[in-house]
Amino acid sequence: MKWKRFSLSALFTYSIGNDIYNYTRQQLESMSGFANQTQAVLNRWRVEGQQTDIPRVYYGDPMGNSRFSDRWIEDGSYLKFKNLTLSYDVPLRSGVFTGLQVFAVGENLCTLTSYKGYDPEFSVTANPLGYGIDAFVTPQTRTFYIGIKIGL
Repeated sequence: MKWKRFSLSALFTYSIGNDIYNYTRQQLESMSGFANQTQAVLNRWRVEGQQTDIPRVYYGDPMGNSRFSDRWIEDGSYLKFKNLTLSYDVPLRSGVFTGLQVFAVGENLCTLTSYKGYDPEFSVTANPLGYGIDAFVTPQTRTFYIGIKIGL
């Protein structure tokens, strides 16, 4: 959008219908050793009749509760507010500069998703065999910056 000397642009990205194997969650909720776990394991099965989707704790996982299964497959659909840019073209009289623009940008502002991992928009590898596997991937950071663009 443009109004007088102001310009505003926004970019949204989305994905619908993809599934993600959350290897990170599989490791952090396996309860098969002494490694740190997420708070979700506090809801693990403990007594007869308890309603939960997290199994009982067994050291070494002899029952195979943490093996590959659809328990770790999650809906990876999302809507992401990827970029917002606001700029202002400063009016100039004839001189050395042909243009001057002041701008502010925000990136990765918001993600709407039901995915339990950090970020459903990730890339572990360029190998097609690694697509859709979230293996402790660092999420994209929220970034803000301002700047000046000078035309000579």
